[in-house]
Amino acid sequence: MAQRTRKNNKKTKNNTKIIFVTGGVISGIGKGITASSIGNILKARGFKIFMQKLDCYLNIDPGVLSPYEHGEVYVTEDGGETDLDLGHYERFIDETLTKESNYTTGKIYQRIFENERKGKYNGKTVQMVPHFTNEIMKIINSTIEKNKPDFLIVEIGGTIGDIESSPFIKAISEYSFRNPDTCYFVHVTYVPWLNASKEFKTKPTQNSISMLLSGGINPNMILLRSQNPINEDIIDKISNLSYIKKECVISVYDFDSVYRVPLYLESQGVCERILEFFSIKPRKSNFKDWEQFVNKLVEPKKNNINIAMIGKYIELEDAYKSIKEALFISGIYENANINFDWISAESIEEKNIALKLRDIDGVVILPGFGKRGFEGKVTAVNYTRKNNIPTLGICFGMQAMTINQARLKGIKDATSSEISDKGTFVLDIIVGKDKENIGGTLRLGADTICLKDNSQIKRIYEESEISERSRHRYEVNPKYISKIEDKEFKFTGYNKSKNLIEVCELENHPFYIGVQYHPEFNAKPLRPSKLFSAFIKSIIKIKN
Repeated sequence: MAQRTRKNNKKTKNNTKIIFVTGGVISGIGKGITASSIGNILKARGFKIFMQKLDCYLNIDPGVLSPYEHGEVYVTEDGGETDLDLGHYERFIDETLTKESNYTTGKIYQRIFENERKGKYNGKTVQMVPHFTNEIMKIINSTIEKNKPDFLIVEIGGTIGDIESSPFIKAISEYSFRNPDTCYFVHVTYVPWLNASKEFKTKPTQNSISMLLSGGINPNMILLRSQNPINEDIIDKISNLSYIKKECVISVYDFDSVYRVPLYLESQGVCERILEFFSIKPRKSNFKDWEQFVNKLVEPKKNNINIAMIGKYIELEDAYKSIKEALFISGIYENANINFDWISAESIEEKNIALKLRDIDGVVILPGFGKRGFEGKVTAVNYTRKNNIPTLGICFGMQAMTINQARLKGIKDATSSEISDKGTFVLDIIVGKDKENIGGTLRLGADTICLKDNSQIKRIYEESEISERSRHRYEVNPKYISKIEDKEFKFTGYNKSKNLIEVCELENHPFYIGVQYHPEFNAKPLRPSKLFSAFIKSIIKIKN
């Protein structure tokens, strides 16, 4: 199959160009980082960027997927529960994305079923082709119409050849056929290295490209992922087999930090190839701030700090991806190298807590749902409180701080209705009493949070009102607030529209702050989170 070109193509109705990113051979090779990096280098030239992930699983959204399987659920400002790749997107392009940035097969089926019940298909038999594929194309067009970007970057989840991804491949192939001068295809594929024979093997990539060709797509650019740089002979071979110019076959080997990838792709002329394809005049790029950030990555750090990450899904660090990245980014700006010690909340007891936190400089009590490990978190915050260890509680972590304080104030059976059906529910469902339907009943998205005067949290943010994103169901019960607060422990932030508690803090402590919201979702490489930075500063102050 010959590569598609722009010659003799009919003009399209909009000016948005679409870059489709697909993956081959294996999962987890960096499609999300690739898509994000392409967005980064295009934005550095002044183009307006919007990004979208089309996932192949049947869940309506990732909201009830196991973190062990899927990693974290990323939350958009408008309350979308999305794939963790959207975290990469927002961190790399520093743009606010929406619910429209993530569609799953399940969500698309839901739309089709609703239309079918309403009779919108006029009695036609509803099939994968054309109805499912048409719905994908409608979603792409709707996203373009609402956001009007110069470039829409669409990542296709899964791996080419998967049964689940085939309708998406069919849809974007048809979309390109209908709009040939607006579509560009980037295929990310893996080239394994065999130690026994000391050579790269290209057969998996050849098969990957063949499957893509059979789906009606000839990629415009191929990124060859590997642990080490791939030699020119391999690049020539892939170029000849895929009918792609050699300069559009690029070796992308492993880096010590994903934040280096945009600058590397820039050095390989990726943006020039894309603009050349679309006959867009070259633009001067501005990477000054990003280069400064990347340069900070390699600078020797004055401080080495050990942070305990206490949670229930610690076997898969991606379950807390944005929190880890937020801490890493703030560490870069605070001249600190962070060593993460992942501790299962289930393993924590009074008799072992001192040993587990023996060499720890600071503690993050991580979010989570359900009973498992909760008492371990309460034990941990009680210990860090008494021993002046800087502690940041996020979401469920803030709730653990609240329950611990309630028990110290004499409410011995203080608990949450999420984890027990007996006791004093200082945490309960306040907005929307629906415990049975666990999908779609959370408080989601960005809200305005008011910070009280003379509080630590206000001094950190240096503002009276902030906007942060939430993802939780249970709240501090208003009727117990006066019984929980005292001269030292105070609730210092509240939701402006719903008058619900958002922040607790402890005076006369190096750092003991809990937040109901998720500050990690607003942390960006060029705009570190003030809260995470303040937490790291408090640790450095004690160590020095």
